Amino acid sequence: MATFSPHPRRTARYSSIGMSPSPPRQGPTRRTRAGSTQPHSRFSTPARQTGSLPPVRDDDSIVSGSGMDVDEDPSDVFERGLRADTVFSKSKEMTVTFYAQLPVEVKQALRNADFYRDAYTGDVDTLTGFAVVASLRTCFVWKYSQALTGTPTCYIFGCPREPYPPPMATPFHALVPFGPQREPGLIICSNIGQIRFWDSIGMGLAGGDNFSFSLLDLSQGENVTDLVRADSQTFIASTSTGRLFRLVVTSSGGKYHLSHHQFGPPQSSLSFIRFLPGLSDSERQPQPGFVSAVTAAELARGASGRTVWALVDLRIQEWTMSIEGWERLASEEDIGDQTRTAIREHFPNAPKSDIELDLELLDLKLQGSDDMIVLASWAGQEDESSTESGTQPRRVYAIVSVRHLPGAFTITKVQAVPYQSTSSSGAPTHPRLQVVVPEKLIAIQFGDAVTICAQENEYMDRLELKSAMDRTLGMGVFAGGGEFLVLTAATMMKTTIDLGEVVKFDPETGRATLIKSTMTKAILYGSLPELPPEVDEDALMSGAEQLSEAILESDPEVVRAHHDLHAQLTGRKERLSFLIKFINDNSVLTKISQQSRQNLAADAEKLYAAHQLWLRHNDSLRAGQNDEVLHEAVYRYMNALGEGHHEDSLRAFLRLRVKDLGGLLPHVVESVRRSSSEMAGNSARVIPQANQVVLTILQSAHSYRQYNFGVYGIALPMIDPWTSQPDVIDIADELFSVTAQLVEAPSGDTESSQSKSVPRQQLPELASCLFQSIQERLDWLGSPNAAERTGVERDRSQLEERFGQRRPEVLEILRRNGFANEAFRLAEDYHDFRSLASLCHKGKVYPPEENPNAARIETYIEKFKEAFTTELYQWYIEHGELRTLFAQEHTEYLDAFFAEHPHHGISWIHDLGRGRYALASQALLTEAEHAPELESKHLMLSIGKLSHLAQLHDGTKTINQDVLDAFHDGLDFVAVHETLLEDLKSALAAVRTRQSLEMQVETIAQKKAGNLNNRRALYNAFKYLVRQLLLGKALSVEDMAELLSLKDNTGRVEDFTTALHLLARADNIPSTRRLSVFKNVWRRIYIHDDWNMIRQTTGVSDAELNERLRSTALYAALHAVAPKRQRPEGYKLSPAEALDVPSEEEVARRWPGMSPDEVSAVVHDYARDSRALQDLALDGVFQSMEQLVDVDERAEDSP
Repeated sequence: MATFSPHPRRTARYSSIGMSPSPPRQGPTRRTRAGSTQPHSRFSTPARQTGSLPPVRDDDSIVSGSGMDVDEDPSDVFERGLRADTVFSKSKEMTVTFYAQLPVEVKQALRNADFYRDAYTGDVDTLTGFAVVASLRTCFVWKYSQALTGTPTCYIFGCPREPYPPPMATPFHALVPFGPQREPGLIICSNIGQIRFWDSIGMGLAGGDNFSFSLLDLSQGENVTDLVRADSQTFIASTSTGRLFRLVVTSSGGKYHLSHHQFGPPQSSLSFIRFLPGLSDSERQPQPGFVSAVTAAELARGASGRTVWALVDLRIQEWTMSIEGWERLASEEDIGDQTRTAIREHFPNAPKSDIELDLELLDLKLQGSDDMIVLASWAGQEDESSTESGTQPRRVYAIVSVRHLPGAFTITKVQAVPYQSTSSSGAPTHPRLQVVVPEKLIAIQFGDAVTICAQENEYMDRLELKSAMDRTLGMGVFAGGGEFLVLTAATMMKTTIDLGEVVKFDPETGRATLIKSTMTKAILYGSLPELPPEVDEDALMSGAEQLSEAILESDPEVVRAHHDLHAQLTGRKERLSFLIKFINDNSVLTKISQQSRQNLAADAEKLYAAHQLWLRHNDSLRAGQNDEVLHEAVYRYMNALGEGHHEDSLRAFLRLRVKDLGGLLPHVVESVRRSSSEMAGNSARVIPQANQVVLTILQSAHSYRQYNFGVYGIALPMIDPWTSQPDVIDIADELFSVTAQLVEAPSGDTESSQSKSVPRQQLPELASCLFQSIQERLDWLGSPNAAERTGVERDRSQLEERFGQRRPEVLEILRRNGFANEAFRLAEDYHDFRSLASLCHKGKVYPPEENPNAARIETYIEKFKEAFTTELYQWYIEHGELRTLFAQEHTEYLDAFFAEHPHHGISWIHDLGRGRYALASQALLTEAEHAPELESKHLMLSIGKLSHLAQLHDGTKTINQDVLDAFHDGLDFVAVHETLLEDLKSALAAVRTRQSLEMQVETIAQKKAGNLNNRRALYNAFKYLVRQLLLGKALSVEDMAELLSLKDNTGRVEDFTTALHLLARADNIPSTRRLSVFKNVWRRIYIHDDWNMIRQTTGVSDAELNERLRSTALYAALHAVAPKRQRPEGYKLSPAEALDVPSEEEVARRWPGMSPDEVSAVVHDYARDSRALQDLALDGVFQSMEQLVDVDERAEDSP
């Protein structure tokens, strides 16, 4: 898409975006017109958006000289002179050049015109060589070819005066050619049919008062809509009611006269028809309507007449115009329906309703005897998602190709026009069709643009006026050459179309190539900032990227050869800077996608980094240093590409291969690896050089990017940037590691120590580059754009884990090597508060005031608040520095820390100190529940109970009884531990020698679990639990119930009931698992006594039998659970209910440390107990025992 305007426009730097210098639009209504040769449409305002139409391209645009980027007076557009060789736009297909200046009188009139209020029209008549500009009152005529060599003579004429002219109305005008030897005549027709005729425009030099006057016979409210030239002496006028008039120039007595009559059959024919009834009905009568356009076919040699076509509303009329002076309507057909259908097929987004579509046919031109083109428009669809109401399309345009066959019109093709009108469009005018080359090329004139459309392929272009003070006035086409003139309010331009290039136009690549060419000319020769107008986004992006890549590759078309590489790199950098400036100055950066912007920025930062690399290399050469690593890396890279033939590989690389600057880094690190493996051991020389190359490239790129974010409109995070690719991160990490190893390796002499000075100084920069690359990639992997890629979450998780592990290591290396401040700065920059806390405590920790970093800690607390204190307090806890933790004066941060990160084993100390006894007791109760050590559990419960009771002394009237009961239960559970431990240790009383823990366990098991000798798995479980108890561990309720019921309880049957009570009060055990333990305990209760002996009742009295029963574990258990009204499931089980044993899966979950074989053995022992219980058949005994317990209960209750 090309643009022409001979003045600089206001750029975004000097005007507010969205502000318009134009006054409110004053659009005319339908059935009035502005323009000399076409009717006006209410929807014919120009457009600046292409909406849903196919993409439109930009042309090459160059201007000789340089346009000043300043806010000039808008009137300069009419006064500034241009040289004859000025080129406005140039591409392979089209060239737009300055052609001629306007006469001074025309410039003066147009300079003072307001095109939103004062209507102007014009025409370029290539047949006569004259141009016309007319307003409502004055008509200017001049010979435009005369302006090529000097100041043209301007002929000025007065237009017919209308008493009440409609808004934006102008007269219609036509030049009358009399051949090359005589000046043309002029016809001016007003809106109401007043006609003035001058047989020579020379009369305009004398005031133009000598004219002949005639008046068309128009009815009330009828207006003229068009005036066209059929041949040199025949003209046709049309009206708003559908009537056509023939105007004929004749010569009589040496003078020329203008006569006119309405279209109709010969008068003699009419007279004859009146005498033949029935024949008059067969004569076609035209239907009334608004005539939008009229066009006449050429008069064939020897023909008696020509065909005239009229566009009336949505109908096409075919008239036969005889040379004898009469006209007859040959056909008339409504093409509205088939036009709507064709438009909807070609434009799926077109409204489906005919009313919403609001189709309008605007202009008509012939391309052959039976082929014609029609300019159609319809209502644009509003985009509800768009917030810019000024850019919503009001009218959409298309070219409709129509073929006339005998008796019918057929639509053969529909073409998009790269133009849409919007509510913010420029001054109103009626679009006009021009056939540049029949059946090959069409031009359409709009108010602020001219569009060009090829008919044989998809080539289309748009020349757009950028100034609101400028507008198109007329066009003139040279016959057969693909050339036409465009008359604007500022100048006259010539457009030349290369038809050969148009035929070769490829829509897939052509648009981007044209954009690239446009920008190439801009960066080479300078450009007015208004040059590219609205462009196709894809073409703009592709063209800009192609040009950027060409600069990186030193394409001779855009980069001049230079022996000085520094100067050459500088010139290339300037090219890229001008490219992005050109894009910004023309306000098209928003049309470029974020990916494309970042591609352009990446090219620029690579070139900048390459230049810095060359400057550093030159510094090394001046210092007499051999930059062997850089040379070797470049040589290997170029050789891998098959370009090792260059005499100077480094210069060749920087000229041709900067695009893949990141590809040089692996070859740099390879030099380090090779040096480490060589016997000579030259790592101390190679590593600093390699570091310098990598640091120069990455630091320069990051620096350039940071500085130019706004210029390129980059939105973070970067999209998969080249500076943070996985291999770049690995290279930076590897270089830091080998440098640290080199620096920290023991050195035996002073010279060796001095050689480590340079790599030591590089450590902070390497760490910074490493961190920056990792964080940059993490930002990318965490962005919505990256989420669509496969494996992103995995990569992000792995990199975060790697960064979390590597960061403290790198910071510690920096600290060890004397770069503590740099370590602190990096930790601050990346908010690594964990590392900050660690770095702050590398010296003395307690007391805090003697810590050399005490002031720094206070600064961090004030600056980062909870983000830092959380990691600080966590560090204290993990390293056992509780005294330092509670010595902190920031109690509010401690409160917040413990509230968000519960550490009940510690927070209770803080709560007690703050007098928050309820919180302290609750923390101690929670912590005691999971305390692994019995002693700690006892202490926590004791202190917690005292803290809970302390509330009463602190003014609290009541305390939570449930909490107090929980403490009592906990202390009771501790007492069970102590009692059981004392009972078990009694087995060791007879042992006189000191025994190991294992021997103690074995001794206790032998004496206290003799009943488990035939159940080895449970015997081993018993030993495990005893071992835990002897170690001072606090057992869980399940473990305690198991231990109490597994041991030999002869003489201590109350331990069975203790196990039942503990399980009944345990609310933190899953119900299924608790029921399983209940069953285990009940099975052991049932099989504890010798039921065969008890059931031998021969010679046994009832009282003695009852005493036997009362001495059993079953009686003790039933008697203990009887008073309980609310019993959890399993608290009381019959023999049948206790038979079920847990599965191996349940046992494995219950004893997670057991092997599968041990689990199977335990299940086997459970099953053995179950079979023993089943064999005892105790159902009857159970019922009798229940009755006995009930009797004893009642006896105990009686007085």
